[in-house]
Order: sequence, then C-alpha cells, then structure tokens
Amino acid sequence: MKKTFITLFASLLLVVSCKKDPAKTKQIEEKPEPVVEKTFAQKIEVAHKKDAFLAKEAIQFDAFIEFGGNEVFNANVTVSTTSDIAKITYKNGDEIYVNKENIFVSPSLEANPGVRFHAYTWSYFFLFPYKLSDNGTIWNDTFKTKEATQNYDTAKLSFEANTGDAPDDWYVVYKDKKTDLLEDVAYIVTVNKSTEAAEADPHAIKYIDYTDIDGVPFAANWEFYGWSIDKGLTDKIGFAKITNIKFIEGFRNDFTIPENYIKK
Repeated sequence: MKKTFITLFASLLLVVSCKKDPAKTKQIEEKPEPVVEKTFAQKIEVAHKKDAFLAKEAIQFDAFIEFGGNEVFNANVTVSTTSDIAKITYKNGDEIYVNKENIFVSPSLEANPGVRFHAYTWSYFFLFPYKLSDNGTIWNDTFKTKEATQNYDTAKLSFEANTGDAPDDWYVVYKDKKTDLLEDVAYIVTVNKSTEAAEADPHAIKYIDYTDIDGVPFAANWEFYGWSIDKGLTDKIGFAKITNIKFIEGFRNDFTIPENYIKK
C-alpha cells in the first residue's frame, strides 16, 4: 500500500510539473508578431540610412545651381543633420547663418530679397530624405499621377498650417520601386506668390548619380524640370552639381554668428 501511494504521489508531481512548466506555457501562449508594412516615407528613410545620417553632427557640401543658363547659387553649405542650424558661405565671401526660423546675413546681403529662400531651399532639397517625418508633415500614400509609364511609387506630401516658412507648399514624391531611393520630387514654391500662381508653374527635381559617403547615399547631381500631373517631368530648366560632400564634427561648438550680421 505504501509503495502504491509513493508511486501515485510521484505521478501526481510529474503531472503538476508539466502543467506548470513556464517554458511550455510560454511556448503555447506566444504568437507571432504581426508584420507592419512600412509607410512610403519610412521606406525612403531606410534606403537613405536615416539612422546613420542622424548619428552624425553635421554635413557639408558645395552646391552649384543653374537655371536657364544663369547661376543662381554657388556656395559651401554646412548644416546640422537635424537641420536646426546652418552656415552658407558664397564663393564671393557673402555669408548666411541659419538658426532655426531666424537667419542672419553679412552686411553685403542686407538688401538681397532672395536670401531667405536660398537660406532654406537648397539645404532642404539636400536633406529631403531625412525631412519626411518632420512635425507637421501630412502624407497621402495613395496619391497617383496620370503618367503612362510608372516605374516608381508615388505619394504626396503636404503640411499642417503654420508649419515652416511655406506651409502651403506641397511635394509629389517619387521613389524607385526596387531600391526605395528618392528618384524625383515635384514641388511648388509659394514664397512671395499665391498658391494658385505657384500651382500654375510646378517644377520637379530629379536626383541622380548617387554616391556613398560613410555608408549614406547622396545624389551628386540634380536636374530641374517643369512638371505636370499628366506628363510628369517635361522640359529641363536647370541643374545642380553637389560636390565635396562630407560629414563634420564640432559644428555646433564653432557656430557663432558675427555681431555685425543682420537679422532678416
């Protein structure tokens, strides 16, 4: 009788042990995590190595930009990877400092009406793949153009009211279907004009000749075109050459606006 009791007790312990085995319980309870599809913007950010980019302090490059055969910008640009501060040094020595929403210019640029446009526009185009999730961005991932050939994915970017200098601007963004790299960006410029006037003359920028800088891809050449929702890119109207791209450190410590520079 005693032997039978011991056997029954041991069997009971075995059953209880199996029922309370946390590993087996966990195995039963665990469910695979649902796969969440990345958004249009997130796919571009991953392709452009956003995390690696933001791990750096600042990026510097030379930009030569021409429209209609006329030079419109020729300068060295240094901008923080978070885009809150920047320094632009023109080839003739003129300077622009950007500190968030404020810009300060050398006395030689005091009467120049285009300084604010140049202070923000070209660095924004350069940083575009890293600005897609900024506060105030609104995405329409289902937006489609009417072009006959569509070897790309598209989406439309607009902005909440009071976002940045030009909240009425919008962008139609094209990305490569295979690589997710930024391909084209159609846009309007509402600075100093109405939205209606801007929408009557949209432009587009094509990013080409990607080059690798410390594991991060940057387009070394840009081409500017007219654009329509029906035809896409139309006549070529300008180009930009982006050279001497490099990440730099110590920019924040060295960022000092000269006392005689004028706030615009």
